[in-house]
Amino acid sequence: MDTQGVTTSVYSRLARQAAEYYVKQQDLLMLPRSLPADLMRQRACYVSIIENPGRRVRSMYGQAMPQQVTLAQEIIMNTVTALTINPSRSVGRSDLSALQYSVALLGPLQRISDVTHLDPTQFGLFVQSDRGKSAILLPNRAGVDTVDDQVATAMRESGISPGQEAVTMYRFTVEYDDG
Repeated sequence: MDTQGVTTSVYSRLARQAAEYYVKQQDLLMLPRSLPADLMRQRACYVSIIENPGRRVRSMYGQAMPQQVTLAQEIIMNTVTALTINPSRSVGRSDLSALQYSVALLGPLQRISDVTHLDPTQFGLFVQSDRGKSAILLPNRAGVDTVDDQVATAMRESGISPGQEAVTMYRFTVEYDDG
């Protein structure tokens, strides 16, 4: 897959470099001096750390909206957060060779007024309540086969009480880089 002329392996390669540097140095990877233009743009992403063999997701982290100035910084921060979010699953030097990285590049959020605008195979879903609760589901999630499944899962994961809280829904596209 190609995104505006940048081979998508650039994303997973940066995630791997960020993970390896953090595990070995206990510090954030500095941005390389020359980066493709796409990595210098601001964009939201999710980074998944996958155990191989087995292709089980060990950890993942991301946000619906970008939190950093550039996509490169977003990938680095999300990778480190995915590594450290669950201390009982910490990653050591001996684990690094058995890990793979997948970066999901999120398209812009599109506010929707009706669930008929959703398709769990094509769009992710971001829900947010008037009480500040939120959840995000990427498309093609295992066990989420219908729009009803997608909405119910997002509501459950966010802790939103249907009928008691006003909910705003957004859809978004995702481009996957499985490195």
